[in-house]
Amino acid sequence: MYRVIFLTMIFLFAGITVSHSDERGVTPYGDYCKDCAIYGICKDVLSTREALHALNNYYEERGYRVGNVFQKGRFIEAEIYKDDRQVDKVLFDRKTGRLRSIY
Repeated sequence: MYRVIFLTMIFLFAGITVSHSDERGVTPYGDYCKDCAIYGICKDVLSTREALHALNNYYEERGYRVGNVFQKGRFIEAEIYKDDRQVDKVLFDRKTGRLRSIY
């Protein structure tokens, strides 16, 4: 009997954890913008304008918007908003096209 209750509690806890994990990170662990053909490989370093365009397209498709943007060498740091609330802060590598959360 206790095993059934224990297993039920494990499954319930796992379901709660999974359902909340989607709300925490907009860009979990890393992704890449489709302006680069393959994950982590761009033919050329994207210009700042191209990188901003890629970021805007990436987040608009998901219902977010890009806010304050800071360029740091080949990287772009951007704040991501849902409505008027900041939900993430990301780092975009213009050389590789990789995108990761730094929030």
